[in-house]
Amino acid sequence: MTDETTTAAAENQQTGATQTAAASSDNAAASTQQSAATADAGPDAGGTIAKAGAADDATVADDTADKGDLQRFREQLAGGDAGLLKQLERHKSIDSISKSFKEARNAAKNVGKPLALSDKATEDEVKAYREAMGIPAEAKDYPVDFRQDYKASDVDKEILGGFKEYMHAKNADPRAASAALEWYQDFAAAQQQELSANLAKVAKETQAALRTEWGGEYDGNLNAAQQLMTAQLGEDGFNDMMGLRLMDGSRLQDNQAFVKMMAQVGSDYYGGNAIMTGDVETTAKTVEERINELLTLRNEDPDKYFSDEVQGKITALYNQRDKINARKK
Repeated sequence: MTDETTTAAAENQQTGATQTAAASSDNAAASTQQSAATADAGPDAGGTIAKAGAADDATVADDTADKGDLQRFREQLAGGDAGLLKQLERHKSIDSISKSFKEARNAAKNVGKPLALSDKATEDEVKAYREAMGIPAEAKDYPVDFRQDYKASDVDKEILGGFKEYMHAKNADPRAASAALEWYQDFAAAQQQELSANLAKVAKETQAALRTEWGGEYDGNLNAAQQLMTAQLGEDGFNDMMGLRLMDGSRLQDNQAFVKMMAQVGSDYYGGNAIMTGDVETTAKTVEERINELLTLRNEDPDKYFSDEVQGKITALYNQRDKINARKK
């Protein structure tokens, strides 16, 4: 029994060794065949394929790592805010998120600050600014106008046109332009009230002063001035001239010096002021009577008659009589 057992074990060991050797031989042959296949592919073929495969694997690994880091970064920034996380996921890189943050920070700094244009603004920047501020493309469409209760003169309307052009050229905020126009209307209305009040004041003072100075000749002197100027300027020209306003708001016709000058010229031209009321005969008779009164002095008081004072009066009366006679023709 012992020998048989021993003999069997020895045979088994021999068989196992033979099988192991055969397996090793087969593996060596396979390895040899693989090496031969690699050699047949060329010296670089195996290397390129191996490197490409390794690079692809590395790229996939890096991408996965990058995407994981980016997502974690998004989640950290979001702090549990799903809406914010959704917005952050629109950015495909940390640089994009950083750029967006900087833009948001700059925008936050300018919150509450008025929009402004630099001297070097481009046409596109000006256009965008005007759209943001409600400024129209054309100056005539600038949204400013006089109040309904403001009685705008022709001059005011011209001023408004120039005002719109100026504000438009300066890209002024329509609200600021409206405020400026509001001030102008209040100022102009106050000025007009002041000038109108001064007009009435000066007219009253002038009339009172001339009535005191001229007495009963007041109406005649004014008529003399009026008729002379009407004859030279025409009815419309006379009215326009008399309506001229001076710097203090008063009219030319209420200026004492001017009225007195024109009354004197009219009286000299027509030979007296009564003629201006149509009483030519009365004026002529009065002048003739005064001449005769002075002539009587030749016999009654020769010294007085030949005095400079009387001779001056007689000369003036003769001139006045000549003008009256010319008026009768």
